[in-house]
Amino acid sequence: MIDINEAIDKLLKGKNAKYAVFICVGIMILIAAAPSGGKNFKSFDSYNEKRLARILGQIDGVGGVEVMITSKNNEAEGVIIVAHGVQSPEIKGRICNAAAAVLGIGPHKIEVFIKKGVK
Repeated sequence: MIDINEAIDKLLKGKNAKYAVFICVGIMILIAAAPSGGKNFKSFDSYNEKRLARILGQIDGVGGVEVMITSKNNEAEGVIIVAHGVQSPEIKGRICNAAAAVLGIGPHKIEVFIKKGVK
């Protein structure tokens, strides 16, 4: 059976050295690209939810905006927006188009609802 130190010595000598470097770089890329248990996805969603809610709240007649984004691999897949002042189809459409533009998804993946309660 070959000793691990012998194997490393053989790998790092001569022509094999460049292969060792490629293997190490490849392993590092795989580790860096591996999902981290969803933590990055949650922070992506949370960050974008807050930003989108804040900017949509600046639209005239719209208030109390709450946003929920579902994503896969840091790409939005669906959005729910709840806000005051979205009774008008025109305002609802503007909100939907704004969210679609920012997140790069089709308007059919966005739902806008009237928020209950007082504005």
